[in-house]
Amino acid sequence: MTSSVVFIVSQPRAGSTLLQTMLSRHDDVHAPGEAWLMLPLVHAISGSRRDVQSPYDQCLADDAVGEFVRENLSGGWSEMQAEIGRAAARIYEAARVRAGASVLIDKTPRYYWIIEDLLSLIPDCRIILLRRNPLAVLSSIMETWTRRTRVGFLKDYRGDLLEAPARIAAAMSIQDDRIHSLRYEDLVRDPAQHLAQLQSFIGLRPVDGLQHYGSAERRTYGDPKGVHQHAAAQLDSIEKYLRGAATRATDWRLMDDYRRHLGRDLLHRLGYDDDVLKRQLDAVKPLGTTLAPTLSSQVSPRPAEPRRSAIRLRRMAADVVTKWGKAA
Repeated sequence: MTSSVVFIVSQPRAGSTLLQTMLSRHDDVHAPGEAWLMLPLVHAISGSRRDVQSPYDQCLADDAVGEFVRENLSGGWSEMQAEIGRAAARIYEAARVRAGASVLIDKTPRYYWIIEDLLSLIPDCRIILLRRNPLAVLSSIMETWTRRTRVGFLKDYRGDLLEAPARIAAAMSIQDDRIHSLRYEDLVRDPAQHLAQLQSFIGLRPVDGLQHYGSAERRTYGDPKGVHQHAAAQLDSIEKYLRGAATRATDWRLMDDYRRHLGRDLLHRLGYDDDVLKRQLDAVKPLGTTLAPTLSSQVSPRPAEPRRSAIRLRRMAADVVTKWGKAA
């Protein structure tokens, strides 16, 4: 059966815009981009359990809503959740019908926070879990969104880097035929095969050639450059992160720290071999990595000025040593 709502969930910078763009070439698909619709709706009924910040007191709000639900809804929280799910489904339905499509794709990577909620609130949905080598994700985040001159320049992506992999791996272990898991690298290497599988998973009539997407629509949220530079997936994107690791001592150190932080078991569950990643990094290791700042110093909240200055000096020294080694 065709599912009218499909979610693409991943780490940011994992290729979700590419996958959405290819699927959107199907005549029966409407892919409006990143809606973020479900995050505030889910947090409206579970805010205090998720450390949600708000201009009002979130804990008091949760308590007040809970009292209202207990006193006024015969079905309690189950009824409340069901009504929110139906409201979300109606919103998606209105957008789908307006577009004249049979399927709407909401590509919001940070739904990794609420995967099980999506399954509960919209029972007939489908979820595509898109995985990418986490080291490539880190590299792409640094290249696309950050300024390396800042200390703590990865703190805004702490959840994307440290929370998302484990949550996605946990969702992969759920025995539910509404979930389909796919590696970015496999999609890029054989897009025709995997797009055919996804069309079957969603319930779309099979169409060939979706991998040749031509041009991608520019949106406020999503890949701001990579997908727009090509007309199809590029194989060289798979190991592009290694060029950054070889060029900048800071990047290499952060990637190696990230590999160690995730650990062998989690990487294996995601479909990646820690030994292979280590060998690849070791093969391109530049000079100066021991001087480079650590991952923990960059994902933590910004420290005091003396600490920032020390980390900035370490980064500058590491990169100078790297450039000196290349010149020699």
